[in-house]
Amino acid sequence: MHAAYLLQWPDSELASLTEHTPGTVCLRFSAAACRRVDDGLVGYLRPLELWFEGATWHADGPALGCIAQGGLRLDGQPVGSAAQAPGVPLPLDRRGGVVCTLRLVSGTALQVEAERIVARIADAASFRESCAC
Repeated sequence: MHAAYLLQWPDSELASLTEHTPGTVCLRFSAAACRRVDDGLVGYLRPLELWFEGATWHADGPALGCIAQGGLRLDGQPVGSAAQAPGVPLPLDRRGGVVCTLRLVSGTALQVEAERIVARIADAASFRESCAC
């Protein structure tokens, strides 16, 4: 699967965490900070959902708001932290020992452990260039 975007955890906005069925968790982003792969343009992809199957999760506060830092590991190896391509590749469909850790600006720590992670870019999703200087 060819990556169209690279998800950057910092500055992404987590809108909700929902457990749809036992073991199926969805992290919904109202705005996902991304770098577009084909031209390197930085901006925001919205909406974006990360689905975790065979999942358990824990948060020490509300799972809502701006992400300060995060990480994704698959079978103990970091995903998307290589110097040449920093960011989690999107779309994404991986199986294995998935561990996603997030620290929100509010201080909330969130961890999801799962057997599979899926991130598909919806047809209705839009990418907006960042206006940051």
